[in-house]
Amino acid sequence: MNSENVLAVKLETLHGDVVEMKQALNKLSDAITKLALVEQQQSQIAQSLERAFKAISKLETRLSTLEQEAPKGKETSQWVDRFILAAVMVVAGLVGSKLGIMI
Repeated sequence: MNSENVLAVKLETLHGDVVEMKQALNKLSDAITKLALVEQQQSQIAQSLERAFKAISKLETRLSTLEQEAPKGKETSQWVDRFILAAVMVVAGLVGSKLGIMI
């Protein structure tokens, strides 16, 4: 083999290596692009979760307030029920006395 042939073989080998490096760089570039997209999606998901946690916190606060006020509402409801029952009894007594059913 003469020096020109050796040089041509080395040059061709070098060319093959450069082609392989270009392909590897293209794959690496694609992988980095995909990684950036995944990071963006994760950031959006994290923001969505933060909003969801804030909404849950507000709901917990509202629920706690309602739970604290529930006994007051129940007590008021009992008084209203008693008033309605008393009113019905008064009306029934008046109707009964007018009809002569009650003494």
